[in-house]
Amino acid sequence: MKILYKTYFFEVSMAVNNIDVRQQNKINVYKMVLSQDKIPRQKIAEKLQLSLPTVAFNLKQLIESGLAVEDGQLFSTGGRKASTVSCVPNARIAIGIDITQNHIGFAAVNLKGDVIDSIRLSQKFSYTADYENSVLDLFNNYTATLKIPENTIIGVGISLPGIVNPEGTKLMESHRLGIYEPAAFEFAEKINHPTLFFNDATAAGMAEISKSPEIQHAVFLSLSNSIGGAIIINRKSVDGDHAHSAEFGHICSIPGGKQCYCGKAGHFDSYCSALALSELADGSLETFFKKLELKDTVCTKAFADYIENLSIMICNLHIIFDTTVILGGYVGSYLGPFIDQIKQKVLELDTFR
Repeated sequence: MKILYKTYFFEVSMAVNNIDVRQQNKINVYKMVLSQDKIPRQKIAEKLQLSLPTVAFNLKQLIESGLAVEDGQLFSTGGRKASTVSCVPNARIAIGIDITQNHIGFAAVNLKGDVIDSIRLSQKFSYTADYENSVLDLFNNYTATLKIPENTIIGVGISLPGIVNPEGTKLMESHRLGIYEPAAFEFAEKINHPTLFFNDATAAGMAEISKSPEIQHAVFLSLSNSIGGAIIINRKSVDGDHAHSAEFGHICSIPGGKQCYCGKAGHFDSYCSALALSELADGSLETFFKKLELKDTVCTKAFADYIENLSIMICNLHIIFDTTVILGGYVGSYLGPFIDQIKQKVLELDTFR
C-alpha cells in the first residue's frame, strides 16, 4: 500500500470537444513537448506514430505562436545532428482563485503545471454584491502584479468548497458557504477570460495527479477546514451521478458522535478537519504543530486521536478502492514527519497489506 502526503495546489483544465484530426495532432505534439525538457522531432514522430512532415508542420506553428522553441542539437556519432525542441513554460498562464469561508487565494500556474506565484488573503465569504466586487478587484490587482500581457492568461479556475455542476458554471450547493441553491457568481462573468468552477478537493486531487505521471488511479483526501476528496480513475475524476462523490468528510465515523457543520452527528469531518487541531491553538495550524513539537499535553493527546481517526479512514479508503491514497489540504502539508507513524497504524488495521 502506498500513502502520499502532498500540499495544496491549483489546477485549471479546459474541456475540448469536436476536435478534428489536425487539431488533435497539434495537441498531441505539444503534450509530448511539454512532457520533456528537450525532445528531438524524430522521437516525437516515433512516439506518436506521425510522419516527420506532420510533426514539423505542427512544431512550426507552436514555435511561431511562442509556445515552443528550437533550442539545440543532440550529440550524434555520425550523420546530421538531431535538433531538439522544448516548451516555453511561461508562454501561457492559468490563474486559480480559491474561495473559502474566511480566505481567498490566488495562484498563477504555467504550462508545466508549476505554481509560479501565489497569495492568500483574509476575506470572509458572503454571498453579496459587495463580496463579489471585492473578489473582482482583488483578481484584477493580483493579475496586475504578475506584469504579464493580458493575452498570456488562458483561463481562470475558481475552486469552492461545495458541489459544482458538470459544466463548471455554477456552485450548486455549499454547506460551508451557506449556499443551498445554484449560484453562478456575477464576478466570474466580468472576468475577461474563460472561467470554470471546480470543487476544491477535486481540483487539488487532479493537480497532484498532473505532477505524478506514474499514478493512474488514486484517492485524494483533503484535510482542510472542511474535508473533501477526489476519486481518480485512469487519471480522470469520478464525480458520481449527483456530482458529490468523494465527500469523505460526511462519512459517519462515530455514530452519535460530535455534530458536523452539516447538522448530522459523528461525521469524519468533525474529527479530522484542520479545525479539529487549529481550534486548540488560537485558530493556527502552525501554532498547533509548534506546541506539538514542544510536547504540549493537550495538543499531544488531540493529535494522537487525530492520527487514530485518520488511519481508520485511510484504511477504509484503501480497502474500498485498492489504490494510492494521497493526503493533502492544510493538514497534509504538516504530515511529513508523521507519515511513517500513519502508515504503521494503517497496516495494523488493513487486512490487505
